[in-house]
Amino acid sequence: MKKIPECCSNIQEYVFSGAFGDREVRVASCLPKEPNGIQIVLLHGVHSSANMGEHNKFRFLSKLLSDRGYTPWLVETSRKIRNRQDFSNDVPQWIKKAFSGKTFAQEQQDVFTAISDISTATQGKPLWVWGFSLGGIIALSAAAKNIDCRKGDGSRIPERVIVSGTGLVAFKDVEERMMSLPVLSTLRREIASDMLSHVKVKGLISFRGSCDEIFSEKSCLGVLREVNLPEEDKHFFVIEGADHSFRSRYGKADPEIMKELVDHIVKTWS
Repeated sequence: MKKIPECCSNIQEYVFSGAFGDREVRVASCLPKEPNGIQIVLLHGVHSSANMGEHNKFRFLSKLLSDRGYTPWLVETSRKIRNRQDFSNDVPQWIKKAFSGKTFAQEQQDVFTAISDISTATQGKPLWVWGFSLGGIIALSAAAKNIDCRKGDGSRIPERVIVSGTGLVAFKDVEERMMSLPVLSTLRREIASDMLSHVKVKGLISFRGSCDEIFSEKSCLGVLREVNLPEEDKHFFVIEGADHSFRSRYGKADPEIMKELVDHIVKTWS
């Protein structure tokens, strides 16, 4: 783990060992003024980014969490290049240049390394993992494998998991368009079909936008159904009008969506 000089007083940035491309997993943490002790690891979706860039949704989410006392940790996985802004709307070219050749196992390993290192650095503090889309699957797989990592008292890491826009199977046209892409192309042969039944956490929250264009409500509920936890420990919230990314409501950018998600978490696990 290598610490980068602080870019501002409450933000700390680190580089962990990565499995692909530049061999770097970049992590940023936003320190709350009044910490409640809970660490929340934030995971982006496939071919995406999580950093403190001005227009990155995770910057805004990390501030919301920090303002409520949580300590967020943004995890950006390894890739060949990181200049996403230079590709504008040319998503296929971005995916090819940044992720060509990367497997799901490598993406997963990046996250597991980050969780382990963050856990070591924050020894004894509760650690939750919040994953968006594919990041949600990786968060659940971490809870199933427990990534060979326990706290000093022997309790599991992560303690709780939150998933947003995470389902079992995407809409048919999405499956046909995306499942041959880097990372996704190896997903179903590199993750156990019964993985969800081995998830062990104190609680699970799942969010779905009612206008999610990737996963149906049935698909998202299927994740909760397959996780073998008491029903009272599983929570499902539909965010009216939100898209798959939780950036827009009924087609218009809406930062209130992220506030709504955080409010649900605070009320559910206060």
